[in-house]
Amino acid sequence: MNVKKLLLSIVVLFMADHLSAQNRIDELERLVSFCQQNDMFNGNLLVAENGQIIYHKSIGFADFETQRPLTSHTPFCVGSIAKQFTAMGIMILEQRGQLQYSDTVGALFPQLPPYLHGITIKNLLQHTSGLKRTHYQEHDGLVNEEVYQNLRNSVGDQLLFAPGTNLSYSNTAYILLALLIERVSGKTYEAFLQENVWHPLGMTQTFVMSKAHQGRADIAVGYDGFGHKADFNVLTYGTNGVYSTTQDLFKWSQSMSTDQLIPLSSKKVAYQAAQSPSGKVLDLKMRESTFSYGFGQYIYRDQFEGILGHSGAYGGFYNIHMRDMKHNRDVVVLTNNGRLLPIFDLGTSIHNILRGEAYRLPKTSIDLVIRKNYYHNIEKGIAYYHRLKKETPDQYTFSDQWELNRLGYALMADKRLADAINVFKLLVAEFPHSPNPYDSLGEAYYSNGQYELSLTSYQRALAINEHYDDADHAKAMIKKNQAKLAATKPNKGSKVER
Repeated sequence: MNVKKLLLSIVVLFMADHLSAQNRIDELERLVSFCQQNDMFNGNLLVAENGQIIYHKSIGFADFETQRPLTSHTPFCVGSIAKQFTAMGIMILEQRGQLQYSDTVGALFPQLPPYLHGITIKNLLQHTSGLKRTHYQEHDGLVNEEVYQNLRNSVGDQLLFAPGTNLSYSNTAYILLALLIERVSGKTYEAFLQENVWHPLGMTQTFVMSKAHQGRADIAVGYDGFGHKADFNVLTYGTNGVYSTTQDLFKWSQSMSTDQLIPLSSKKVAYQAAQSPSGKVLDLKMRESTFSYGFGQYIYRDQFEGILGHSGAYGGFYNIHMRDMKHNRDVVVLTNNGRLLPIFDLGTSIHNILRGEAYRLPKTSIDLVIRKNYYHNIEKGIAYYHRLKKETPDQYTFSDQWELNRLGYALMADKRLADAINVFKLLVAEFPHSPNPYDSLGEAYYSNGQYELSLTSYQRALAINEHYDDADHAKAMIKKNQAKLAATKPNKGSKVER
């Protein structure tokens, strides 16, 4: 970062205190402009206070290939923000007496294997079910029924932990909740939400992506930030699959503090943090942030206590919704240019501006910087990484392991395996106590035919945490590496030509 930008960050930190209404809007504009000028922001942003929109802006393109511009009415894939709607659907059915939060999977889905039967609806809502992520394997055209069949076929598997004792984020849990909405209501997921949530709130531009909606000319198309299309390509719903606009999500956000849809007194259970049987509040870690979790809601802590919301990421879509329940403030950010923007940092900076408090400019993506300047010479890019970390450690996303991980996989996709291995080696050196870097390095080694090194990398990942998200995949890769190595060794007693 140059001196001018460094001074700008210092000035912003100084000027944010005790802002007037106009000054707050000026600071919002400065914040968004900084993100735009640093190639981090392409999307729509809405900020509201006391039920009134005070800042609403569209920046960039809905489709980079056609240069179609964004408008305030452009629907985006909202990713996991959809979980908020799924949770509300369940809460509506509970209010009608059609189910209870204590109902179990065994009673609701008796065809599923017995090891799943003790999970309750509340466990599914709060990510305390213990379900593994391996049942939800993304690929083009994935549908809910396929995930359900994966669960049916998981006889002999086991949970990560006893239901209700810990917390692990699960897309599969919310697919089960969507299927439950359909079974109990007798309607499709979309029809139920349109009738009971979106239409009553006037959310006229919100829908579930389906084959009928694919190819619509008015929606945002996802890109990875480097010119490659990374659009929504599955047909699952409940955990994702919803498209919406900033204005529609503002309507939803406002309803969270009212008696709309169900009484506010009944909504409060959704805003309570998941706890262990001993009463300990359970942590949910998302990238560099830690939250509590309710029913489809992140529950912010410490200086941001009173804020609820959710992030949403899929392909090139990266979004956040935050509602300050104490001060009636709403923030909705929808983007379609990859994960170059630290979305949580942007959200909290906006809330600090609204509070008249000092805020920080979002850190610049180190992945973006290396790709823009040194993608064709990764050796120099790695040297530049070390230089920036030494000279300006607070200006870039060095503490986010997924930055280098994303760069490494981009190189793998371009068949530059040696460069990818070097990036993953750097990732391992930077995050030696995390299993994911070793997992990624193992995959690169395997693709490069270096099976001994791949085996060692996967074993190291499991030694750090035998229950990490991709642990089952790592175990499968260990067997594949062992098979490859066994096939290359000469048979015992056979002659070896020298």
